[in-house]
Amino acid sequence: MSTYPCQIIAMILNLKFSISLLFLVGFICISGLSNTDNEAIRKHVEDITAGRAVVLMEESIYSSQLLPKAYTKREFEPIWDSKSQDALIKAIASAPEDGLNSEDYHFEALTKLDSKKVDELSIAAADILLTDAYLLYASHLLNGKTNPETIDGQWKATRREGNALEHLEKALSDGKIGESLGLLRPNSPRYYSLREALNQYRKIADLGGWSVIPDGQTLKVGMIDSIRIPALIARLRATNDLNQTPANTVIYSESVQRGVLHFQKRHGLETDGDLGRLTTTALNVPVAKRVDQIKLNMERYRWLSQNLGNHYAMVNIADFHMSILKNDSVTFREKVIVGKPFRKTPVFSGNMTYMVLNPTWTVPKTILLNDILPQLQKDPIYLSQKKMKAFDLRVSTNQAVDPATVNWNEFSKNYFPFMIRQEPGELNALGLVKFMFPNGYDVYVHDTPNRDLFSKNERIFSSGCIRLDNPFSLVNYHLSKNKDWTMAKVQEVIKGGQTTTINLKESMPIHILYLTAWAEDGLVQFRSDIYQRDTPLSVALNEKAPSL
Repeated sequence: MSTYPCQIIAMILNLKFSISLLFLVGFICISGLSNTDNEAIRKHVEDITAGRAVVLMEESIYSSQLLPKAYTKREFEPIWDSKSQDALIKAIASAPEDGLNSEDYHFEALTKLDSKKVDELSIAAADILLTDAYLLYASHLLNGKTNPETIDGQWKATRREGNALEHLEKALSDGKIGESLGLLRPNSPRYYSLREALNQYRKIADLGGWSVIPDGQTLKVGMIDSIRIPALIARLRATNDLNQTPANTVIYSESVQRGVLHFQKRHGLETDGDLGRLTTTALNVPVAKRVDQIKLNMERYRWLSQNLGNHYAMVNIADFHMSILKNDSVTFREKVIVGKPFRKTPVFSGNMTYMVLNPTWTVPKTILLNDILPQLQKDPIYLSQKKMKAFDLRVSTNQAVDPATVNWNEFSKNYFPFMIRQEPGELNALGLVKFMFPNGYDVYVHDTPNRDLFSKNERIFSSGCIRLDNPFSLVNYHLSKNKDWTMAKVQEVIKGGQTTTINLKESMPIHILYLTAWAEDGLVQFRSDIYQRDTPLSVALNEKAPSL
């Protein structure tokens, strides 16, 4: 409604009514403008709801579900004023600090907004663009920009929950747009440590990063190299693995060795203090790739549940370690062996509820068909050598068959009606104890008879389960709250060979994760991408924002 009809109304009234009625006239005039905006917003929202692609101010609208709800509840009234608009733009400018891209949230278009120079249709478009930006940014902070299950079907860890629209409504009510977005970040101290690490490595990148160390023979303490050792010192200084430059920069001194040891520990390498091939390769990874690695793992933290528990177990597959954390402090840590690259350990969350002493092992179908059957076809006495028993499922699961009486060559992967079970004992693949957290993968933590494999630095030898070094240290950890059991009693049961279940007095959440970068105790840690999961995530994270 233009102001001209308003003047006519005032003339007709001939100024005979009270001042209060003039205020009402003014309200009608203003409502005319507002209704124009409302109608424009309504039309755009209807297009979005109908699934039509909507482009406003040369920007695509991504929030196809939450945005229509936001405006429908408000009867298509504009949401943003200049104060809230400025607060949102300022918040979006800081998105790179969380490893996100400001341009995913219409940053450039929003910074060009000038309410004095846009017509009524553009006001509606700008309002929708601001709402879309908030909902998209909030959703990415709450749940991650990407969907882990579309990138890696084996990522099933408990996800964070939250509704971006509810946060928008509260932020508008409280007048705290920027603060509301900050509160949506994961509340884990480890996420904030990675955030600091991202800033640190970006500063290194801004200074030019680091130079490549040439290949050559393995360098040890006392050796001299006028080219590689100065380059090594400069590289170690760049990431504070070496606190100060030695007086002699061409000799491999003990201080240089300490710097190399520090670097090796941070990168999960063999800590021999020598500059060998693997250490040189890790030192030469470009700073840009390390920045990207940190961003990827911040995204993985955004995928995780906000509440992992106050007392929980965590296995980091890429780090080959299991830890127990209580109030964010590590109270238990042991080496683990994880799945081979072609039998990956899945990412998921469970609840550890009991442990079994002297466990039997029912061979999983994959191992049964791919490993056991070929062995049986070569050597029928294989089962007795491994203290395994075969049960013909066509007859009974209670009566074992004599493997020598079976023609195993008659069976194949397509038809194998047998269950194979390994009896308790030192040969058992699960060792002397297993820790159970029922799940759909038949994955659990257990002992192993193959102790020598824990001496390896990269431990990818299992068929998916998690083999634990020093498993009885975990038994002892759980028994601290169980007055019915002692370690002496456990050892007595082990010697007796009887399969025995011990229920945990307190169940423990366990999270099987895959993190190739994290930060703790002020140190940034990097690990090799053993399952090649980083590259697909990097591609997805750098693509345009997906629709909500």
